[in-house]
Amino acid sequence: MTVQQQQQNRKDKEKPFGFINVHKPKGVTSHDVVNKVRRLVGVKQVGHGGTLDPLAEGVLPIAVGAATRFLRFLPQDKTYVAEILLGQQTTTDDIEGDIIHSSELGAVSGEQIRAVLAKFQGEIDQIPPLYSAIHVDGKRMYELAREGKTDFEVKPRRVTIYSLEVLSVELPIVKARISCSSGTYIRSIARDLGEQLGCYGCLHSLVREQAGLFWLDKSVTLDQIADSKNNLETVVTDPVNIFSETINFHRLDVNDTSAQKIRMGQRIPVIQEMLRTNIASLDLSKPAIIVHNQKMIALCSIMEDYLLKPEVVVADGQISN
Repeated sequence: MTVQQQQQNRKDKEKPFGFINVHKPKGVTSHDVVNKVRRLVGVKQVGHGGTLDPLAEGVLPIAVGAATRFLRFLPQDKTYVAEILLGQQTTTDDIEGDIIHSSELGAVSGEQIRAVLAKFQGEIDQIPPLYSAIHVDGKRMYELAREGKTDFEVKPRRVTIYSLEVLSVELPIVKARISCSSGTYIRSIARDLGEQLGCYGCLHSLVREQAGLFWLDKSVTLDQIADSKNNLETVVTDPVNIFSETINFHRLDVNDTSAQKIRMGQRIPVIQEMLRTNIASLDLSKPAIIVHNQKMIALCSIMEDYLLKPEVVVADGQISN
C-alpha cells in the first residue's frame, strides 16, 4: 500500500460512516434531529430514513457521511404504538390542529372499535392528511393548507397494514400497535376510525417502535450521542454489519485493483476469491456490498453473466452513482 493510500485510509477512518438509531424526542422535527446530529458528529452529510412529525417520538434512523445514499436500500416497514382520541376531528388529524368537529361517543363499544380497525388490515387505499409533506403543484400540501388553499385534490395512496393490534380501550382513548409499510399515515387511520364509528377521531400520541432494522430498545438519545463524540463507533453502526450480517446481502471482499475499478464505476466479474461462500450459491436477485480493507466502498447489483454493476459507489470519501 502506498503512502498516499495509507493517508487516505486514515482520513476515511476518521470520518463517521454508518447509521445511528436515534430516539427522536417529542416536540422537535426530524430535520431538527438531523441538524443536531450534524453538529455533534462534525459531518455535513447527514440524512434520516422516514420522517416523524413533531408530535411523535421514537426510532429515527440517521445516516452519517457516505451512508446517506444507502438509506434507500434499507427495509422500510414500520411499527407504531398510537393513541387515538375519539370524539374530535382536527385540521391536522392530530391534537395539534384546530378542532373542526366534535361529538359525543354515544354507545361506541370496544367490540365495535376492534371490528372497524380489523377492516384496515392488508392493502388499503388511504387518503393522506391535508397537512402532510406530499407535493401538489410543486408545493407541499401543508404549505398550501397553511395558505388557506384547500381546494386541491388529495389522491389516495395504496399502503399495507401488516398487523393492527388493539392494546387497550379506555374511552375516549384507543391504544393500538400498528405494523405497516412505508408511506402509511397513522393520523389517517385515527381520522378514518372516527369517521366509520360516526364520532370523529384524531391522533393523540405516537411512538415509533421500529423502522426497518432499527428498534426503540436499541436506540440512543441525542444526549448519548453528545457523550460519545470522542468515541462515535459506540453509536454509529458500520454499513458492512447492516448489509451483510443483518440484511444478508452478498459480501464481496476485493483487492486494491478491483476496488479501484469499482470506484471508477467499472463493471468487474465475480470471482471465487471475493466470496466467503460458494459462487454457485449466489442469489442474483440480491445486491452485493463491496468491501475493501474492511470498509464498504460500494453496493452493486449482480448481472446474469456474473458481472458486478455499481449502483452506489464511495469514491475517496464521496458518493457517486
